[in-house]
Amino acid sequence: MARRLLWAALLLLILVIALAASGYAGLYYGERDRELERQATIEAYYQNGLQGLNEGDFELARAHFAYILQLDPGNALASQGLAEAEARLAVKPTPTSEAEQSLAEQLFDQAKAAYAAEDWPGAASTLSQLRAFDNTYRQDEVEQLLFTSLYNAGIAFLNQEQLEEGIFYLDQAVALRPLDINAVNQRNLAARYQSALDFWGADWEQAISELESLYTIAPNYKDVFARLYQAHVEHGDSLANTGEMCPAEVAYTQALRMVSTADVEQKRATAAQVCLIATPIPREGDQPFLTPQLIPGFNVGRLAYTVYNGESGYYDLYALYTNGQILRVAANADQPWWEWGTGRVIYRDRVNSTVSMVLPEEGVPQQLFPPNGRSWPTLSPDGQRIAFAAPDAAGNWYIYVANTYGGGESQPLGAGWAPAWGPGGLIAYTGCETDGQLCGIILDNPDDTQPGVRLTGNIDDTAVSWAPGGNLMAYMTRVTGNWDVILLDTGGGVTQFTYEASDEGLPAWAPDGSGVAFVSNRDGKWAIYVADPNGKNTQRIVDLGIDMPAWDNQRLSWSP
Repeated sequence: MARRLLWAALLLLILVIALAASGYAGLYYGERDRELERQATIEAYYQNGLQGLNEGDFELARAHFAYILQLDPGNALASQGLAEAEARLAVKPTPTSEAEQSLAEQLFDQAKAAYAAEDWPGAASTLSQLRAFDNTYRQDEVEQLLFTSLYNAGIAFLNQEQLEEGIFYLDQAVALRPLDINAVNQRNLAARYQSALDFWGADWEQAISELESLYTIAPNYKDVFARLYQAHVEHGDSLANTGEMCPAEVAYTQALRMVSTADVEQKRATAAQVCLIATPIPREGDQPFLTPQLIPGFNVGRLAYTVYNGESGYYDLYALYTNGQILRVAANADQPWWEWGTGRVIYRDRVNSTVSMVLPEEGVPQQLFPPNGRSWPTLSPDGQRIAFAAPDAAGNWYIYVANTYGGGESQPLGAGWAPAWGPGGLIAYTGCETDGQLCGIILDNPDDTQPGVRLTGNIDDTAVSWAPGGNLMAYMTRVTGNWDVILLDTGGGVTQFTYEASDEGLPAWAPDGSGVAFVSNRDGKWAIYVADPNGKNTQRIVDLGIDMPAWDNQRLSWSP
């Protein structure tokens, strides 16, 4: 009976916690929706105010701008518009046509003087008053002067980093006539940047979204790179401060992909360690932690991949898990290959110029060989042997096979590079036949003395990944004019897998055969994508950043 009461109390506690979380989420999203609705209202009233200014309905314009300031007292654009509307309302027509003509001439001369002095805001303001007073006075000339003044004022303010003022004047100019492409681009870039600043510190996800959008089309605009990096770090800090360590780890990882620093790496490592023991249920005396966020399209196993580190000039090795967790496995490390059944990964260790092995969750690497420049390590299905490529003194590459954990000499297999050991015991690599002319993917059995069989006909056919069944391979080639992924049946026949005009490569089969991961720059920056075995239903799962030098010498590895 006591046990039943205990279970009932526990279930009631979980229900209360769930309802509280639901209520918090509803409150959060409700507040966010109300803020978006408020911003839409402000934008609508601002556009109506501009229309009133340009159509001479200054009372209406003043009312719209005043209403915006009730909603958002610090809105600089509305303040500027209200000042313009009130300035134009201050001009009163005189009762005689002679006085009207005299005042029009005075305003015109005043505007011309301001124009000559390149006082663009002053000229624009005076010309706007003149049009409100008498819109027939030198109509074409006044409109041309007004447009030029508004245009120049807008560009000048943008160049002075006064973005809101610049946008305001260009928005008035475009109501008179179309802007040239340069002004349109500058206005739109400023608007995107200003939008990101509006969300800065209030909604980091939205600020990051705006900055990423801007960075994609204009990576050198102002300090957008530094802003985006800092936004990722600040987002991670805000998540960590509320105990959401798994999303914080993701945010810090995004920052490290842009700039690798010891401080942020320590934050990421701390978040990752807490995330490993994260639980969605609060424990007594502890803050609740959130579980990692699932990544659509990545539903099986673990994926090893590399991200270029601009500070070191080398790649760093990462591991992605199906629960969305991302671990930084090793620095200055690339060309990974999972050991099936153990969760360990081998890789090219660029610091020690050798091959190392590590269990990502422990992070203590083990060197497998003395330094000698070994590359593209790949393990036999049972993990007891390792194949790799190494250059001779003349720089010619050869494939060797050795015992993984020492003992015995390395045995040469053939001339080539980028080996991949298949589930059936065969090794595929890129190489050339004895005459050095006929090159492509070569299939070889390391346990016999027969020469390998060449399956393809181009030296750029490389980066083989075996399907789990062992009778199908994916590889990359640029015989199409750019890098693409091709599927190859060991019994003969190829099928093109990707068709984009961008570069796609480094394929990796899912351990259950359900899809193929590959690297691509199809969206203007590098990322990892996953598609069905027929090339359909492509989804981006991990962003890799802008730079991936010598990316074709990298590797993805996917295991259970």
